[in-house]
Parts: sequence; C-alpha cells; structure tokens
Amino acid sequence: MIKDLLRKSPYFIRKPLKSIYNNLPDNIKYGRSFTDLYNFLEESQFWSREKLEEYQLSELKKIINHGYNNVPYYKRIFEERGLTPNDIKDFSDLKKIPYLTKNIIRKNLKDLIATNYKEKERLYCTTGGSTGLPLEFCMNKNINIREDAFIASQWSRVGYDINKKNKMVVLMGHIPPKNYYEFLGNKLILSSFKLREDNFKDYVNLIDNFKPDFIHCYPSSIVTLSKYMNNHKIFIKNKNLKAILCVSENLYQGQREYIENTFNCRVYSFYGHSERCCLAGECEINNYYHIFPQYGYTELINEDNNENLKEDEIVEIVATGFNNYAMPFIRYKTEDMAVNTNGTCSCGRNYKLIKRIEGRKQEFFVNKFGDKITFTRSHFPLAVVKDKIMAYQYVQNEPGNVILNIETKYNLNEEEINNIKEIFLNMFSNIDIKINRSEKVIERTKAGKFKYLIQNVKI
Repeated sequence: MIKDLLRKSPYFIRKPLKSIYNNLPDNIKYGRSFTDLYNFLEESQFWSREKLEEYQLSELKKIINHGYNNVPYYKRIFEERGLTPNDIKDFSDLKKIPYLTKNIIRKNLKDLIATNYKEKERLYCTTGGSTGLPLEFCMNKNINIREDAFIASQWSRVGYDINKKNKMVVLMGHIPPKNYYEFLGNKLILSSFKLREDNFKDYVNLIDNFKPDFIHCYPSSIVTLSKYMNNHKIFIKNKNLKAILCVSENLYQGQREYIENTFNCRVYSFYGHSERCCLAGECEINNYYHIFPQYGYTELINEDNNENLKEDEIVEIVATGFNNYAMPFIRYKTEDMAVNTNGTCSCGRNYKLIKRIEGRKQEFFVNKFGDKITFTRSHFPLAVVKDKIMAYQYVQNEPGNVILNIETKYNLNEEEINNIKEIFLNMFSNIDIKINRSEKVIERTKAGKFKYLIQNVKI
C-alpha cells in the first residue's frame, strides 16, 4: 500500500517520502505479512527432513490442484495424459507431469495465466534476455513482499536484522535522476552504469563516508571497484561493513576471494531467478547454496533427465514455485546449471545443497567437436595481466572459436597477449582464441549487468 502511494506520487513528493520509507526497519516498512512469513522461515529452517518434506508435499499438491482447476494449459496436459491431481500422491509422481520450458511458455502464455486472477491482481514481468530471447510472464502482486521475506531470511545468516535500520549501499543498474548517486534514507544508491575510471575515487569515498552495514551489488561492479582500490592502494576504513551481498550475476571463486581481501568482510551469494521458482543461498559456515524448501520444490537433473546424481555432476535446476498462483510454474526447466553435491551441511538445516552455480546453459564454451566446456575457470588466463585490464568479455559465434575482448587500462604487449593465449589453449582444448585489445568500455545489459560470455552458438 505504501509502495503504491510512492509510485503514484510526483517525483518532488516521492523522493522525500521514499527517504522516510527507506529509513524504516523492514518489519515496519513491509508490514505484517512480511514479518509473519519471515518468522515462519526462521522457525522452519531447522525442522527435521521429514517435517520439511511433509510441508513441501502439501504445498506441491495445492499448486497442482490450483493449476488443474484454474489454468487452461495444465488442465489440458492433465487430460491428455488421463491424469487428475489425485494421481500426484508423492514426489515421484511429479514425473507424470511434463517439463515446462521457455518455448512452451512463449507459445502458451495466455493459457498459463490463472483464470481466477483478475488483471489488476497480476504483475507482468519480462526477463532481461541477455542470454537469449526475453521471456514474458506474470505473477500475483503480493509476491514481492514474500520475496523480500525470503531474501531477508537468507541475509540474516550474515548479520542482517529486520528490526534495525540496516545501512545499505546499492551498486547495481539504478540510474539516479541527476547524478550517479542518490541518498534515500538508509540507502546509498550508486549506478553501475556510470562507474568509470574518472569517478572511481568518488565511489570509494561515498561508500566510506556512508559507513554501510552491507553492500548489495553485481559481482562485476564490485570487482571493477576492487581493482581500482588495489591498484591505487585506497581502501574502505569503515569497520561496520558486515558483508557484501552479491546478486544476479554468477560469482566465481577467484572473484570472491579478491573482493573479500579488498573489503575485509564476507562475500555472500545466493541464487534466484526472475521466474521465482527456486531460491538458494549460502549459510553462516560455508559457500554451498542451501535450497529453500519453503519456496518451491526443486529437482536437479543431468543431461539424461536422471536424478540419480554423482558428486560434482553438472545438473540443470528444475523447479516448481509455491508463491506464484497467477501463473504457476510447475516443473520449470530454468536452463540454469549447477554442480551437485550429495553431502550435508553442519549448519543444521536439512536443505538440499548445490555446491556452486555454473550459470546458464549459454555460459559454456563449445569446442570444435560440439562438446560443452564449462566457462567457470575462464578468468585464469587473465590473471597474468590482471593489473592492466578493467574488464573482459568472451564472444563465441561458432564452435571451436572464441573471441576475447579486453578493456585495457594500460597497453598489453605481444608477450602478454601470447601468454594469455597459451594459458587459454592449455585449459580449453580444441578451442582457438582471438584477442582484441581496446580502451573502449565494454557495454553492460539494459539492467546494468555485465556479461562475461556472449554465447551465440545454440546449446
């Protein structure tokens, strides 16, 4: 309700109101439904595995019943297979329902919208499309409050407190109306679009003077800032900083360590997606992703659609969300890839674990034989010149050939270029590489994100 008032107000009224709003603790700002869900998540996170599975099965049956009774697409596919919701008695029965893919959504968008949700009760969304065609879908309007509660529950593992005014720097794709920064209550908004060499020092000073508890950012933006800080020996003196909360882009191990050493605090990462079917975050003691069983039911499958997985096997995340009744996603193939682990965590949560997120299906190289090669270690060849570059981006237009565009701060000589090539070719066999050097800034996406790989080969 308060957010609706803010959106409808003129800017000269909206800004002071937004500052007051952002200065409130989350438990007051977001209201009763947020606090109730947050408290439920805090209580249920240490339930037994049996109790969590009982809860999941109950929520799964609810969304399937709703889909069958109110969503034309699901009604049709059930009838085509001679199924009713009563045939889904346990998790193994879920395999009777076919996967939902992005192409199916594009072709059946209208039939996937619940008929018992009015237009005014829906929120229409579009994914960014930076790794493929944009995907349009809708959600029920209260979903953002639920999402905020889940995110706050994750962040509480690194000190976030919904009852306090957490000071937050937001370094993402926001563009303040008149500058590259804006103060809104207990938030300092910094634009990742406008982050460049001639204002790096200003960004560092703004962060240091603001003395935040947390920095909420894209990994690529905070890595760029970290490079400047290390190159110029300028560091944050703020002792209040509890954690850097990375979002939206894949976070690689070398990046994590580099950021942590620069800012002297924990880097916390979580996995989520615009469709809001699966959410997973690190815990207090390790970097494995703990999948929220209260958020949805997640299946991890290999290339053969098999759930009997080996340790460290590359898997795709398939998920059924519990929060979106306006357009249910049941057995949705996310095209997001992860590394499986069959282990458990000593934190005490009986959650399914992911060792790490590998990224989208498009975040793989394809060698000349058509084999997929994980993109994860592609930053290693650049380590020999890390102090001379600002950013880099791989582009693949055909199997077996890759272009590496390097945004340089200082000119790279031929020996350095050859070293990069040699390391790359040793790591990625059957892939040739061409390197382009330029002082031109590599473009970000419309949301201000940075893509380390533009994959134009169909995978």
